[in-house]
Amino acid sequence: MNVKYERNSVQGSLKRRRYTLSFFLVENYQTQGRIKERCIGHLGDIEERFLNSNMRDMKAFHQGLFWAKVDKKLEGLGLKAENRHRIEAKISKLVPKPNGDWAIWAVTCVPRHDV
Repeated sequence: MNVKYERNSVQGSLKRRRYTLSFFLVENYQTQGRIKERCIGHLGDIEERFLNSNMRDMKAFHQGLFWAKVDKKLEGLGLKAENRHRIEAKISKLVPKPNGDWAIWAVTCVPRHDV
């Protein structure tokens, strides 16, 4: 099994173009001597602006929401621990896992900026 992602363009407000990363779990299979790829399932989406923002807590909050969805999907697949860790490592190269208090931002909404 492997992880694949797509960068999709989404029309935002004020006619600004926004981009979303969509992550999929895929597996390779062979048919008629050719190797093909089959999508097992959609793991989650996150807007690129939440990866590049300098508002530290907002970025962590949205990354936390993304990881909560991905974790739930991976749990439902019943993968072996080593496969799951490998998949999570590939995803975390693009979307880092936030620390444990990422959900607090929704309550406090105190903006802190990375410098």
